[in-house]
Amino acid sequence: MKPALAESAPPRRRVLLVDDEERFTSRMCKLLERHRFQVATAGDGKQALALIDEQAFDAVVLDIRMPVMDGMTVLRRVQENSSPPPVIMLTGHATLETGIEAIRQGAFDYLMKPCSIEDLVAKLEVACALGQIRRRPILWPRSTAGELILNAFRRIRDTDPLLEAFSIFNHRLPRMAGETLFIVDAHNRLSGHLSKQDIVSRAAQSWGRPMLTWQELSANPQWLPDATVASVMKKGTIAVEPGAPLKQVAAVMMENGIRTLPVTDKNRDMLGVVRLMDVLVYLDSAKNETGEPFAE
Repeated sequence: MKPALAESAPPRRRVLLVDDEERFTSRMCKLLERHRFQVATAGDGKQALALIDEQAFDAVVLDIRMPVMDGMTVLRRVQENSSPPPVIMLTGHATLETGIEAIRQGAFDYLMKPCSIEDLVAKLEVACALGQIRRRPILWPRSTAGELILNAFRRIRDTDPLLEAFSIFNHRLPRMAGETLFIVDAHNRLSGHLSKQDIVSRAAQSWGRPMLTWQELSANPQWLPDATVASVMKKGTIAVEPGAPLKQVAAVMMENGIRTLPVTDKNRDMLGVVRLMDVLVYLDSAKNETGEPFAE
């Protein structure tokens, strides 16, 4: 009897990595291939555009500062294609304004160098999924924030110890809801928000260290101060109600440089979150149907 055929592995996602730093490109290429990505590389913008014209990619990782042609110029040229791949801007020179401008120009997301392979892989997985969605027809329209609410996010209370938030970030539990933890009070009302940088800054302040990275803090959790989430979180968190139009939601998120936005009712009760990538997908679908871009 013939042996049963092994189930075929899913096809590798094709990624183009564009960066003029050869050592960085070589290292990241090997790491991405271990995560089952098929990687092509380019050392400058012109090479990247030539490859994109010749081959289909599920996503592009693009450095902003490069010789010959900078990343923002490449991004604009890529967006002129009829079906452009999602682009993640990757740079050691990024500012908040640069990231917002990249997203306005059509980038899926951006990361600061040096970045962890886990962060890059997580964004690439979502970017590749977005590319697949864009290539398929959306079966029903979405027009308000309430229609895109995700409940798969990790709630944390303001009375919880900071160690709880630290552990959540280290175990990547908030991946579905982005890179921010949204804090609620005992009555599930939105109380504030917390990022990795907020935790790092508090730890650095407690230990009198002018410079501290998340990687260093993760290797030395004893540096984490004995504090509650409420003492570190930021208040005045922006939120929208479920009836907010997606055009308005996108404008709020892009103007404030945020990728995940809480949705609350009139009493600030937390209903869930919406992601910028989901909002843009449905706005892009609406634009394709009408032939007109959304107005901010």
